[in-house]
Amino acid sequence: MSSLRLPTVAVLGRQNVGKSTLVNRLLGSRQAIAHETPGVTRDRVEVEAAWRGRRFRLVDTGGYANKATGIEAMAARQAEHAADGADLVLLVVDAQTGPVEEDAALARRLRRAEVPVLVVVNKVDSEREEADATAFLALGLGEPLSVSALHGRGAGDLLDRVADLLPQGPPDEEEGPEPRFAIVGRPNVGKSSLFNRLVGEERSVVFEEAGTTRDAVDAVAAWPSGTVRFVDTAGLRRPSRAEGLEYYSFLRAVRAIERAHVAVLVLDASEGFTAEDRRIAARVVDAGRALAVVANKWDLVSEKDRTYKQLREAVEIFAQSAVSRTSALTGAGVGRLPQGLLALHERWAKRVPTSEVNRVLQEAQGERAVPGGARYRYGTQVSASPPTFVLFGGASPDGSYQRFLEHRLRRAFGFEGVPIRLRFRAKRFKSGRP
Repeated sequence: MSSLRLPTVAVLGRQNVGKSTLVNRLLGSRQAIAHETPGVTRDRVEVEAAWRGRRFRLVDTGGYANKATGIEAMAARQAEHAADGADLVLLVVDAQTGPVEEDAALARRLRRAEVPVLVVVNKVDSEREEADATAFLALGLGEPLSVSALHGRGAGDLLDRVADLLPQGPPDEEEGPEPRFAIVGRPNVGKSSLFNRLVGEERSVVFEEAGTTRDAVDAVAAWPSGTVRFVDTAGLRRPSRAEGLEYYSFLRAVRAIERAHVAVLVLDASEGFTAEDRRIAARVVDAGRALAVVANKWDLVSEKDRTYKQLREAVEIFAQSAVSRTSALTGAGVGRLPQGLLALHERWAKRVPTSEVNRVLQEAQGERAVPGGARYRYGTQVSASPPTFVLFGGASPDGSYQRFLEHRLRRAFGFEGVPIRLRFRAKRFKSGRP
């Protein structure tokens, strides 16, 4: 979000009452993963919504469980943190089950809240079920609102109430220009631990179980240079290996890469640069996003010099990206990442004067002639993010020569870690001439 703070709506409730489905309904698109399996949402998932010209932030949370243990207790704490920082809380309950002890326990906590709390009775799919909502008056939080998140019934009335109760926020405008970083990688390589250290607070649930993170979790961090946005994603697997919930997590992670400016590929240094890591790196570069590679769990590496050399050589083919060594567990190496990531973002958005492009282009062709005898007479950068160049005077050369030109441009203008796009325009002859 921008430097102006958006009003925040926290969506709380026990497992499987339809919180994520409600968030998607209020948002008007599928951002949070909604599935019939209880406990799908574990982290705080933040998305921006708008209604009647008012912008606000919706925070989907993991299911609250009374006397929870293990990862469910961690998810419950995330829900409590979300409520503490909210301007309005929606307590979502299930009309089909009626009030249960976990609803009552959460209501007791929320009655002490200093912000408004609305009881939202979900799964009221028809007028015949309206009477079921009155049972939730017993929670002591006022008149409940009936909705069907699945079918959209009552969603407009709920949004009207939300807009009326929220404090005044910034006017409706485009998303801020802050740098956006997506943290990607295979499951269980330490992405969430690294994410929490970079953001500066415990935002993602970190647990000793591969695949803990399922949604993409946005967080805005205040760095000395200004605000930056981080997105922690679920572990990427090949679509052929992703089934059920994992498939939706895969889609969220891919969308996070496309939304980001820079993708931070986290790998397990003790396992090297695996085939799956290569596929993720290729996906980032193909999407035109800058790539930073972080070799996490460096404290577990025994032959450090040899391993680092091997990693650098393996990663070099992906836009000559650099390799940073960290231990998210101990914090070693993490402090150097912010400066490096911001510099990479600047290179991704960099524009080069046309005169300099042509100087490098002519020097490159003097060093190595274009196959087939053609010559590119003029070149210019037509866009940034990623840097895209058009070369005039000849058709597209073979892949080897294209890579040669990319390398020269990258070396001359400091585009390490940044994919370069080249477009070619063959010479056009005037009518009547050969």
